[in-house]
Amino acid sequence: MTDVSVLGAGAFGTALALHSSSLGHRTRVWAYDEGLPEEVASKGENATYLPGFPVPPEVLFTNDMATALQDADLVLLVVPSGFMRSVTKQAAPHLPRGALITSTAKGIEENSLALMSDVLAETLPDHVGRATYLSGPSFAKDLASRLPADVSLAAADIETARQVQTILHSPLLRVYASDDVIGVQLGGALKNVIAVACGAAAGLGLGASALASLMTRGLAEVARLGVALGANPLTFLGLAGVGDLTLTCNGELSRNRQLGQQLASGKSAREVVASQKAVAEGYRTAAAVHALAERAGVEMPVSEAVYRVCHEDAALAEEATRLMTRERKDELAGIFHARE
Repeated sequence: MTDVSVLGAGAFGTALALHSSSLGHRTRVWAYDEGLPEEVASKGENATYLPGFPVPPEVLFTNDMATALQDADLVLLVVPSGFMRSVTKQAAPHLPRGALITSTAKGIEENSLALMSDVLAETLPDHVGRATYLSGPSFAKDLASRLPADVSLAAADIETARQVQTILHSPLLRVYASDDVIGVQLGGALKNVIAVACGAAAGLGLGASALASLMTRGLAEVARLGVALGANPLTFLGLAGVGDLTLTCNGELSRNRQLGQQLASGKSAREVVASQKAVAEGYRTAAAVHALAERAGVEMPVSEAVYRVCHEDAALAEEATRLMTRERKDELAGIFHARE
């Protein structure tokens, strides 16, 4: 029997724990929220983050990191990107020597501009060689409902990804191995920013054509930054790119799309984020993308508009007008170069 430890008891962490348990793995979940393990045990579900989905009694929820990581063969890091550093530092003394690691965080560390692979290289230096990075179109409720989904799983050595693939793959969650660690992480992080823009467009009533255009041009700038940072451009045509982008920009369950819709209603980004218990990663990632794009010399007009609205209190209507009145372009110009 494989021992799987899930660090993070939010919706997606709980859904992955249910998936792991359904495959016959011994599964433990570390929860940051005090009292959550007792709530799950008494109610038989994670009513706070994933209500309506029974949690089998054999899936142990705990606030104790050592207990959660005991004998772990695979550790799933299912925490927001902004907490990855602190959680992995806390976990490091308790990680079994040979454990495989999988990060599911879709974000960039705001102050350092580090990808999660960079964070793990600093916090888990003895384990980073066994680290993998998961992304792709996979809402927690779909996974918990046992609806089919496909994801991409990347490792510097694709054989490491294939080891984790063997543990998590099923007919309902098909796991595809990749060796593009940068591309898979960037696709998962940057699509959240584009989803905020798409939610705002939907909220403003700009129509389906505008939404499709935003997604397509957003994908182009994601690919530009990815290539500048060393990603394989084909990754952005896969599950971690266009797949996750399609879901997050169109799915009603997307917190990032919801953020954009609320911006269109006149609320400020700070007001919306402060009212949410779950994290809309696109808010923080917009600031990181702004800094990364400037550093790499990459033009990202859609992402820049989201940054201005979220972090500089720019008027949403003015940013929409600015995007629509940019100078004429050749469509493929600059897709794989820094400047359009």
